Amino acid sequence: MVCTKTNEKGEKMLDKIKSFPEKSAFVIGFSLILFSPILLFLLSLLASVGKWIVIIQAIILGIAILLILSAADKRYARKGNTK
Repeated sequence: MVCTKTNEKGEKMLDKIKSFPEKSAFVIGFSLILFSPILLFLLSLLASVGKWIVIIQAIILGIAILLILSAADKRYARKGNTK
């Protein structure tokens, strides 16, 4: 049994991620991977949030990986699957 999150319009969240253009998805995903640890480190210095930092970081990295994989899939489909 597969559970999927849908919004009030019935669109799946993965469909929204796949709707990003290829280059934008890659740039957003890559910048999330590069800059989110720095920002969350600075946030942890300002406030004592403990385990929440790890949870937030995991969510951000998960979204970033989905964006990068979506961009790679679009590029692979555009180039064709020739070997």
